[in-house]
Amino acid sequence: KEPACCSLPWKRCTELQLLQRLWPKQFHNSSASTMAMAIYHLAAGIVLLFVAHNVSAASEPYANVTLHSPLMSARVFLPYKGESEDSQYYVGSRFEHGSMIGDVVYGHKTVYGREMWRTPHDASWPESGVGLASEFGCGDDGPTCAGKGDITNGVLGYESAKNGEPFLKIGVGALIKGSCPDCLTDPTDDYKFNSPYKFYRQPKWSTLPSPSPNEVSYLHEESLGDVGYRIQKTIRLEGNIMTVRTILSNSGKKQFSTPWYSHHFFTGDNDPVGPGYGIDLGLSEYGVRASAPLFDQPGIGLGWAEDLNTYANVTMARDGSISMRMSKTIPEGVRLKAEFLDEQTITLTDGSFTLHAPNGLSVEERIPELQSQSRNPFIYKYNVYAERGTLSPEPMLLLYLQPAETTVWTQHLKFTSPVDARFGAPFLSMYLPSDWQNPSFMYWRSALAVALCSAAFAGFYSMFIGRRVDAYAPIPDAAVDVV
Repeated sequence: KEPACCSLPWKRCTELQLLQRLWPKQFHNSSASTMAMAIYHLAAGIVLLFVAHNVSAASEPYANVTLHSPLMSARVFLPYKGESEDSQYYVGSRFEHGSMIGDVVYGHKTVYGREMWRTPHDASWPESGVGLASEFGCGDDGPTCAGKGDITNGVLGYESAKNGEPFLKIGVGALIKGSCPDCLTDPTDDYKFNSPYKFYRQPKWSTLPSPSPNEVSYLHEESLGDVGYRIQKTIRLEGNIMTVRTILSNSGKKQFSTPWYSHHFFTGDNDPVGPGYGIDLGLSEYGVRASAPLFDQPGIGLGWAEDLNTYANVTMARDGSISMRMSKTIPEGVRLKAEFLDEQTITLTDGSFTLHAPNGLSVEERIPELQSQSRNPFIYKYNVYAERGTLSPEPMLLLYLQPAETTVWTQHLKFTSPVDARFGAPFLSMYLPSDWQNPSFMYWRSALAVALCSAAFAGFYSMFIGRRVDAYAPIPDAAVDVV
């Protein structure tokens, strides 16, 4: 007998008809049909979960590992390690290849995404980094950076090399001098930090054993004549804390000093930079008579930047602490840059900051080694860069390394969201299909699937197959009411 479902929505009616045809004897009471419907929807949910995962995994063409904690997830795009360049997210000549960390998901909120920065993505373009992409150098043209002593712009052996000969870019590898497009039109022979150089040889990265699935570590080293370096990087996610630990060693015979900074390509939920974004800078200015903080904007004089004050309110509290709140959405093509640590002021800083996104998510970064080590590293500059697709605090470290010397620093990032903390929503982020692309997460995914299938089978068995001994009737084929 077909179920009387004329008054039900057509979808539910069709489901009931399908289930009755599959198990006709089990539809003699309403409790059985209700349980069958629940099992039907549970099974459908499991199928959809895995279909969504497979589609999402297939749509990500770049080699990556997604780190998970009960609160959040973060994607680490693996550095070049022998496969074709098409499988690497970044193979450019500017940023450190092992620093491509982004797509951070906290609850239903995302920061450090890819959709707002340099799209469509070109893996070989120097600017096409993501999230915490870092660079050894000061972000300017020329083989050296301003300051006391011989501070290299992240390059080793550049000045002694001739055009067509190799030099080293720390964190990138061996490049060919004079091979960039801007090099061909500039007679000054300067290093061009943002123009794509050709590689002298492919960089080599090796993955190191990690003690847990929420950590990834790898090693890269390069040498050329009397100069060389070695980098070990470890990214770990625990709770709402991400740490990025970098160990840099001088493997050559000559000393070198270089700045380093993380660019922080920061947006929240793909919202353009504007009202709702802000930064609390971990620096204080003293000896300033004006109520507003002092900072330089060299890009205005050079013609490539506009005035930051047009788009943001930069304020200084009574204690000298500085904060910035965006007051106007930055249009396409507009770039802003402010340089703090002015020589005319007395500025104290620990290199920390707190970023705020319109979605309520905040990111606090600090580098503990700046407080515990007196010489190496220490603060070199403190800049803020902004355009429509990023709000980037850039505290720069200065690293001095003698031959065979090693230095260490750690980015300690804390992600918080008052709304999610109140309702406990971040825990659900580990079950989002878009975050289940990490091969090391296969065991958790399989365990959840087994648990769901077991629960479905147990409910089905107890309702339709298993029958208690006292539920059998003394007369064969007599009706039995199963409770």
